[in-house]
Amino acid sequence: MLHVATLRLRSFRRGRLSGQVVEALERMIAERYARPGSRLPKEIELAEQFRVSRIVIREAMKVLEDRGVVEVRAGSGTFTTAPSPGRVMDSLLRLFQDQPIPTLDEMARMAELREILEETAAGLAAVRATAENLTEIEQALEAMAHGADATEIVEADLRFHRAVARAAQNRYFEMVIEPLTGAFIQQIKLADSYDVGVEQHREIFEAICKGNPVAARQAVRRLMRSTMNDVKKAIQALESAPAAEPAAPVEAGSSARDAQT
Repeated sequence: MLHVATLRLRSFRRGRLSGQVVEALERMIAERYARPGSRLPKEIELAEQFRVSRIVIREAMKVLEDRGVVEVRAGSGTFTTAPSPGRVMDSLLRLFQDQPIPTLDEMARMAELREILEETAAGLAAVRATAENLTEIEQALEAMAHGADATEIVEADLRFHRAVARAAQNRYFEMVIEPLTGAFIQQIKLADSYDVGVEQHREIFEAICKGNPVAARQAVRRLMRSTMNDVKKAIQALESAPAAEPAAPVEAGSSARDAQT
C-alpha cells in the first residue's frame, strides 16, 4: 500500500517537494497502476491524497511524462505507458548516478553483475556480429586509442561497450550494460588518473572478429578484473582523502590511460 503520510505541505525552499511527489507517484503506479494504459486519478484527487497543491502534481506529472512513465491526453486524463528500452535505461542511469559514493562491497557486487552480462554479450557478439557491428566496435576502439583528452577517451570507452552489447543482437544487454559501465567509469574518474585499457579492449574486439566466443568471454573477464582493481584504488583514495578536499580531477591526454573500464 502506498504511504503518503511522510509528504507534508512545505515551501519549495525547505525541500524538494516536487521530487518527493515524483518518487511517491512512481511507487503508486508500480503498486496500483502497473498495467499499461491504466488511468490515474484526477489531478485534484492526487493533490488531496498527497496533501500538495495541484501545481506540484502537474509538475510531477510533467517529469513522469518526460521519462515515458505516463501519457497525458488532453480531455481524457493521464494514463500509464508500457515500458520501453529507453525508459528502462534512463531509470538505471538515474539509479546509479544519483547514489552516493558506493562501498567496495557494493562495487564488487555490481562488478559481478557486469562481468556476467558483458561476458555473455561478447560471446554472443562473436557469433552474431554483422560487418556494421564490427566497424562500430573498431571505430570506438580507435577513438579510445587516439582520443585527444579524457572526455573523448571516456566517451569512446562507453561507445565500445555499447557497440559490443549491440552486436549481441539483444537490445536488453545494451539497456543494462551501458548504465553499469557508466557507473564504473564515474567512479574511476574520481582517481588522479586512469587508463581505459586499450589493449585489453582490443583483445575483446579481435576475438569477436575471429568468431571465437570463448576467447571473447575470457578477454572480457580479464578486463573486468583490471577494472575492479582500478575502482578499488579510486574508492580507497576517496575514503582516505581529507573531507574538505575534493577528489583530484582527471588529467587529460596520456594520463587518462592508467585504469581499465
